[in-house]
Amino acid sequence: MRTFNYSVIKEQKWDSDVLGLIAAIYKEAGKQELYLKQRPEELEKLVEIAKIQSTEASNAIEGIVTTSTRIRQLVEEKTTPRNRDEQEIAG
Repeated sequence: MRTFNYSVIKEQKWDSDVLGLIAAIYKEAGKQELYLKQRPEELEKLVEIAKIQSTEASNAIEGIVTTSTRIRQLVEEKTTPRNRDEQEIAG
């Protein structure tokens, strides 16, 4: 396994463009943390929507198709699958 020598980075000279990008990353990370703390219920709704859409899309790629309502029932409500395709969707 290779080891990384971090002392090289410590001695590196960084130009203003790179430092500006690093600062922008930290700024956006701070905004994200603030959003997570201020609006957790909205974030949870977005996460649930993303799970449904992801499940629907990944199963469609495999040729497994059903309605969004049925996917929601299978994923969120843990409804009993009716057939093999629904078993695949439910995981």
